[in-house]
Amino acid sequence: MVLLALARSIALYGATIALDAARRAAVTLVGYIVVGMLLLASLAFLTLATYRAISLSLNDVYAALIVGCSYLLLALVAMIALYARRR
Repeated sequence: MVLLALARSIALYGATIALDAARRAAVTLVGYIVVGMLLLASLAFLTLATYRAISLSLNDVYAALIVGCSYLLLALVAMIALYARRR
């Protein structure tokens, strides 16, 4: 009887720990999603502001080329960093 009660309490304790870990993981995931959405919104506004500033000083074609090439360069640098980190 004592062993059965001990097994039940261990199982209940394990379930409580698992539920707490799942809740913390869900809260963390929601936090990362919110941060990611805010980051994307700010990136869109910064891209638009950069494009407008360059297009006012140069030309629309040059502004699109400069902004597009800068994003391409950032993507390539990020890819190289990820590749170097893997090795």
